Amino acid sequence: MSRRVRCSARAGDTPAGGGGEACPRNPGPPPARPAGRKGAARNGGAGPCFRAGGSGGGAASVSRRGPVRGRPGAMGPARRRAALRLRGGGSPLLLGLLPGRFSVFPLFFLALLLGFASLLWLQLSCSGEGPVAGGAQSPGVPRQPCPPPAPLPPPEDEPSWGPHRLALLVPFRERFEELLAFVPYMHRFLSKKRIRHHIFILNQVDHFRFNRASLINVGFLESGNDTDYIAMHDVDLLPLNEQLDYSFPEAGPFHVASPELHPLYHYKTYVGGILLLTKQHYELCNGMSNRFWGWGREDDEFYRRIKGAGLQVRRPSGITTGYETFQHLHDPAWRKRDQKRIAAQKQEQFKVDREGGLNNVRYRIESRTALSVAGAPCTVLNILLDCDTDETPWCTFG
Repeated sequence: MSRRVRCSARAGDTPAGGGGEACPRNPGPPPARPAGRKGAARNGGAGPCFRAGGSGGGAASVSRRGPVRGRPGAMGPARRRAALRLRGGGSPLLLGLLPGRFSVFPLFFLALLLGFASLLWLQLSCSGEGPVAGGAQSPGVPRQPCPPPAPLPPPEDEPSWGPHRLALLVPFRERFEELLAFVPYMHRFLSKKRIRHHIFILNQVDHFRFNRASLINVGFLESGNDTDYIAMHDVDLLPLNEQLDYSFPEAGPFHVASPELHPLYHYKTYVGGILLLTKQHYELCNGMSNRFWGWGREDDEFYRRIKGAGLQVRRPSGITTGYETFQHLHDPAWRKRDQKRIAAQKQEQFKVDREGGLNNVRYRIESRTALSVAGAPCTVLNILLDCDTDETPWCTFG
């Protein structure tokens, strides 16, 4: 039989029974092998010393001491804590990059702090319903409005909303990021002022140059009998001051974006941007001229039509926010305006069109789609305009 014997650390001490070797006084470092049970199993379970005991050379018997402090391969307190953290979960790769005493709890609170900071930055960077702080705005980078709260649908039986209904006519072509900001913002703005309204996006889908005036004529004709006044409204201009009046302009055309308030255009005869008219007054002017292809001059010609119809343009009063009354979303570096003047267009742009307008606009509605943008309803009219190249050859570039 073989019996297990513990080796002695004293010099010259030989285990009883013979046939074995004494343990050395100062055993050298063991051969390099992985620590733990798996490493011991690969090495046959041999410890730092062993004795084949028993007479007749029986089976090998093993005796092994546990890890000793200071011995190579021993696991200190710091390594034991690290091992426990690794067993408890988390990414070993990520934790291996962190300091030895770093735990997952500071990392969790750091993530919460970064999330809170990002939300705070979003709240401060968007415009909301107020002007830019200090009047400063980065050139070429339009400030985006904050996401509006839930819109207020007008109750049909609520008399405080008034009897009139506004058709908001928005000439449009390929400005989708501005449209996504405009529709919910204006729906919320008008609903807070208790103004019944319907937003019409007048999308020009033909291959001619952009014609803002003709699109407004089409929007007027397609707006239906349930609206009794219109707003000619640019898609890149948002009102910031809630004192601005969008109510029924019974006394005559009301220029909301007056020269004293508009951030860009300040001449006295300017009537662009945002202009309110009753449908009767717009018909009295025979609408707008259809001869203006490209950007600009159509609103200057319409000012002469208003004067010719015997109407007086009114403008806001008591507004103290000045040029910070509106937010202009247009980025001139990104959105180039079509200001090219072709052939006789240079001379024609300063003339008054005494014949054309609502009575001779030529178009076809390709489709009519009801949409909801962030909960705000609108109607998109895809419009194909027609051009007489003999009358206005500058409707194309070719």
